[in-house]
Amino acid sequence: MQFLDLAEMPRISFRYAGKSSNDFLPGWKQQASTEQLPSGTVTHVTYSDPVTSLQVHVHTLRFDGFLAMDWVVEFENCGMADTPIIEDILPLDVSVPMPPQERLRLYHANGSACRIDDFLPLISEMPPQNQKRLAPFGGRSSNGTFPFMNLQRKGCGLVLGIGWSGQWAAKFERGKDSVRLAAGMKHTHLRLHPGEKIRTPRILALLWEGDDATQGNNLLRRLLAAHYLPRIDGQLVIPPVAQCLQAYFYLTGKASEQLEMASLPKTAAVGAEVYWIDACWYGGRGQWWEEVGSWVVNRDKFPNGLKPISDAAHKAGMKFILWFEPERVRPNSLLHREHPEFLLSSEENPSNLLLNLGMPEARQYITNLISQLITENGVDIYRQDFNFDPLPYWQAADAPERIGMTEIRHIEGLYAFWDELRRRHPKLWIDNCASGGRRIDLETLSRSLPLWPSDFSDVVGLPFGQGLHVGGQCINAGLARWVPLFGGGVWNFTPYSTRSQIIGGFTFGYHIAHRDFPDDETAFIIGHNDVLAKGKTILDSDFPLEEAQAAIKEWKSIRPFFLGDFYLLLPLTVSYHDWCAWQFHREDLAAGLAMFFRRHRSPFPTMEVDLKCIMPGAQYEVSLSVGYQEAPRQRISGQELARLTVTIPEVPGSLLLRYTRIG
Repeated sequence: MQFLDLAEMPRISFRYAGKSSNDFLPGWKQQASTEQLPSGTVTHVTYSDPVTSLQVHVHTLRFDGFLAMDWVVEFENCGMADTPIIEDILPLDVSVPMPPQERLRLYHANGSACRIDDFLPLISEMPPQNQKRLAPFGGRSSNGTFPFMNLQRKGCGLVLGIGWSGQWAAKFERGKDSVRLAAGMKHTHLRLHPGEKIRTPRILALLWEGDDATQGNNLLRRLLAAHYLPRIDGQLVIPPVAQCLQAYFYLTGKASEQLEMASLPKTAAVGAEVYWIDACWYGGRGQWWEEVGSWVVNRDKFPNGLKPISDAAHKAGMKFILWFEPERVRPNSLLHREHPEFLLSSEENPSNLLLNLGMPEARQYITNLISQLITENGVDIYRQDFNFDPLPYWQAADAPERIGMTEIRHIEGLYAFWDELRRRHPKLWIDNCASGGRRIDLETLSRSLPLWPSDFSDVVGLPFGQGLHVGGQCINAGLARWVPLFGGGVWNFTPYSTRSQIIGGFTFGYHIAHRDFPDDETAFIIGHNDVLAKGKTILDSDFPLEEAQAAIKEWKSIRPFFLGDFYLLLPLTVSYHDWCAWQFHREDLAAGLAMFFRRHRSPFPTMEVDLKCIMPGAQYEVSLSVGYQEAPRQRISGQELARLTVTIPEVPGSLLLRYTRIG
C-alpha cells in the first residue's frame, strides 16, 4: 500500500482571473519533454493559455532508488499585456481518499526560535473533520515551524519537504472520507508584466512503507545526503569542529589580530578543523549589530586585514570561516549612504533596512563585494546570518495587485546570490545562519549547512545552567530526525556536556566549569556575562586543553556514523527529570553507536531501552564508555544488546555505547 500514487503527481492549483485552475488547466495546450540526470528522470511540462499567453511550467524530478519526486512550478507571461490576477498559488494541492475509521497522524517539529525546545518533535492526530495549518513566523522558513512533515496512515506514510526560504504555508484538511494536502507561499495575488517569470516553492514528496514513522524520516535523511546536501569535488561537505572567540568579544569588547593569532596554535593543537571569526571584524566603532552594512575590515582591530589570520589557519591545517549579514543594513552604514535605492524599509522596524536581493543591481553589488572579500581574506567558509524578519518589508513594498512579488524576487535573488558565489569560488562552503537555524529548508540545505542551528546554544542559553545541555540534547536530536548534517555549540568539555551537542559538527570558544553554571534556583537571575566571566578561553593558560583534545578525538571517532540512520530511543522532552537517548546505525558497516544522558534532576540511575537494527541471533562487540577513553570491548549476544539495561550513577551523566556485529 502507498499513501498516494506518485504517477498522478504533481497536483497543483491556482486561481486565474477568478477561476480555479482545476476548471481550465486540463484544456490548455501542453508540451512535455524529459531528460535523464544522474539522480533520476526530469520531466518538463508546459501548459499554455491560448488567450492570455500565460505559461505554467512544471519541472519534476523522479528519483532513482527512492519512491520520491521533487518539483518546481513556474509562471511566465509570454504575452504583450499584463496577465489577469494569479492568486492562491499552491504547487502542492492533492486530495487522498481515506476511510473515516483509518488513523492519520502528522509528525512535525518546532523550528528554531532561540528556545530550549527548538526542533522538539510534535505529533498531531488528524481525525475526520479536522485540520492542521503550519507556517513560519516573519518570513524566515524555519522560524518557529519546521518545513518538513511526515504523515502516517496504516502501513505507509508520506514525507513532505518544502523548499522556500520565505513565508511558506502548509495545510492538512481531513474531511469525511479524504484528506487534502496543500502547500505553497502563504499569500499570492499578482499580475505578471509582459516577459516576467516567477517560480514557486519547491516540493518534495517521499513515500515510505511500514508502521514506524521513523522509517520515513530515515529515508529523508538518506535522500538528502544522496541528492541535496552540498558537495565539493564530489564529496559531501561535512560539518567541522571549530573555535571562535566571539563570546570573548561579547564579554570584553576586545577583538584584534593579536588575539586571533595567539589563539590559533592552541586551536590547531586540540584538533580543531576550522578557525572561525564571527561578527567582530568590520565597520567602525559601533556595536557589531550597529555596523552591518559597512562591509570593510576594521583596521583599528585588524591593521593588516584578515589575510594573515587565514594564512596562519591554512598553514596549521585549518579552514577559515568568516561571518556576514548582507541582507540587514543599518541606517547610516556605508551601504545605506552609498546605495539607498537598494534598500527596503518597514515602519515596524525602522532601525533596520533590508537589502533588496530581488533588485538585480543590488544583488550584483553585494555579490561583487562579498566575492572580493572572500578572495582578499582567504575565506573557505562563507557564513551568512540574518537576524530580523523580512516579511513586513516585502509586504510594505508590494503594490495591491502584486502581492507576494517582492518576496518571490528576494528569494529567487538569494538563491542566485549563493549560486554565483559558489560558481566563482568552487571550493567555498556556505554556512546558513538566521538567528540560529531559522532559515533551514530544502533549498538552503541544497546549498549550505547550518553550523549554528539554534541561538539557544549561544550566550543566551548560559543562564539556564544545566538546562543549556538539556536544550542541546533536544536541539540536536530533534533536528537529526530530519537533517543529517549540521553543527552546534559546546561550552564545557566534560563528556556529558560535549556529548549533548555532538550530533554533527560543533563550535567552542569557552570552557565553563559545571560549578560556575547557575543552578536551577538561581537560573535567569544571573546574566550570561556573569557566567562568561568565570569561564576560560583558549587564550587562558588554564584552559583544559587535554579535555578538549580528548573530546574532539572522541567526536572524530564517531563522526562516520552521523550519516547513518537515526533513532530516538526514548521520547524526546525538555524535562530536567527525564533521560535522553538516541542511536545511529550504519548497516553498511554492521555497526553503530548509542548515547545515553541522565539529566541533572533525574532520580533514576537505570533505564531500559530497545536498540534498533540489532539481530538477536548475532554476536556483537560492545563498549560502554563513561569517559572519553573507550572502554574495553566485550562480546554479547544480539538478544542481550537489543534490550539493554543502562546504568548511569552520575548526575548528570552520560554513556557512549559502541557496537559492531561480528561475522
